[in-house]
Amino acid sequence: MKDVIVIGGGVSGLQAGSFTAKAGEDVLVLDSGESLVLNTSNIQNLIGHDSISGSELLKKGKEKLDEFGGEFKEEEVEKVERTDEGLKVTTSEEEYETEYVIVASAGMHDYLEELDLDFVEGRDDPYLMDEHIDTDEDNKAAENVYAAGLARYWVHQTSFAIGDGTKAAANLLSEKYGEPYQDHDT
Repeated sequence: MKDVIVIGGGVSGLQAGSFTAKAGEDVLVLDSGESLVLNTSNIQNLIGHDSISGSELLKKGKEKLDEFGGEFKEEEVEKVERTDEGLKVTTSEEEYETEYVIVASAGMHDYLEELDLDFVEGRDDPYLMDEHIDTDEDNKAAENVYAAGLARYWVHQTSFAIGDGTKAAANLLSEKYGEPYQDHDT
């Protein structure tokens, strides 16, 4: 049983996974290996970096996730459903039980069909999706289900996706712990 499963190993998903793993949660990030940021060779608007490629950013994100004790697996998610114990995520390889899910994947979300989520229409843009998961202001889509990055919003900007992953993770942790969660390095 995992505490948190993040679906999508792009910048938003890796940020959400790293943030929750740093908080001490047992985290698994599942990824199809097709992150849109892999097509980017020169990201210049991230503080702390003059320029970084998408592939290098993902590599650093996986290293950070590992440093905080999170796990990363390249497995395609086929279905997410509710169980008596929480949520079950079925991939092409295995089934995983979890308390919380953060959806941070672009593309079609057919695998979420059994959760009966609401969707909003996407924008007409070659890098965007036909629909996005409808969430409240805390990134919450349904009980114990959060969404971040392109899964929930149309902005395809790396720095936004990272921040949105953090926001989803912080709000998930605030709900789980019953008080506002803050992370301040000392």
